[in-house]
Amino acid sequence: MIVADLPPIFYRVLALVFGALWGSFFNVAIYRWPRDMSVVSPPSHCPACGAAVPWYRNLPILAFALQRGRAACCGAKMTPRYLLVEILGAVIALAVMERTLRLAGVDAPITPTLLEALTLFVFGGALLVAAFIDLEHMIIPDEVTLPGAALGLATVALRPDLDAADAALGAGVGYLTVQVLFVWSYEAVTGRRGMGEGDSKLLLLIGAFVGWQGSLFALVGGAMQGLVVAILAIALRRRMAPADEVSDDQGPFNQPGPVEARCEDREGAIAPLLEEPAEVEAAEESEEDEEPLVAPRKLPFGPFLALAALEWLFFGPTILDWYVGLFMTP
Repeated sequence: MIVADLPPIFYRVLALVFGALWGSFFNVAIYRWPRDMSVVSPPSHCPACGAAVPWYRNLPILAFALQRGRAACCGAKMTPRYLLVEILGAVIALAVMERTLRLAGVDAPITPTLLEALTLFVFGGALLVAAFIDLEHMIIPDEVTLPGAALGLATVALRPDLDAADAALGAGVGYLTVQVLFVWSYEAVTGRRGMGEGDSKLLLLIGAFVGWQGSLFALVGGAMQGLVVAILAIALRRRMAPADEVSDDQGPFNQPGPVEARCEDREGAIAPLLEEPAEVEAAEESEEDEEPLVAPRKLPFGPFLALAALEWLFFGPTILDWYVGLFMTP
């Protein structure tokens, strides 16, 4: 059976549904892994009142929309992240499917083509989970990066655009570039780490899937995009903060952020998040009422690494051609 035996709409609908369903699991991982909780047990339950969530109230995207962003059991407000992650899961799955079918061609056998798409979706899902955990907690759990990197190396035969040597080299280059230059060497010179080990392990994962060129692009491209956002955050903070609170030492560059400090003590870093969910939500609402909205002082690096890795996955040849044309032409 070949790709052409099934209509294109079949692959697209399959990807969207599959991605949204796994997006629901990604939300579970994003919530539980930083809290050292199992993603298997207990079953889905409301974080506010603890009531079990039946399957029909856990349908991706639809449940959030039909319940208007509130829990059906107690009416507690649900974070929009649930909806966003499920939508992004569907979008990543569709993009991976389109990429795989385009490169494979209509005469390709359907089974290895779908297996390739599946492995790339796992890669995209791991990046999604890592990015959102890093955004919330400033950590990237090993549960995401290490199994993901192992899977990338073990399934390289399913991806014809990458060979085993390139995958291994990419994983090594990605990990060691950050670990040697920005963790060990930076710490030896300054007494503090320039980047966290979570970032180096994330690049280990990225390199295993996209090779050494992709891992270097993720590092450089992620840093450039992160720098742009950091500059915008400084400008936004100065614009929105009261005049007597604005000083020269404010901003992402002078706070322990993604390139200066990473949570070394996971338990200490997330201790406030281990309180009862209802109490946390009430505290957050109280803080929102009292404090003005200002730009964050700390920006994690993981989301920018993940974004750049996805850019390389989907637009790598275009980016490479643009770079060569920009710098190599006489």
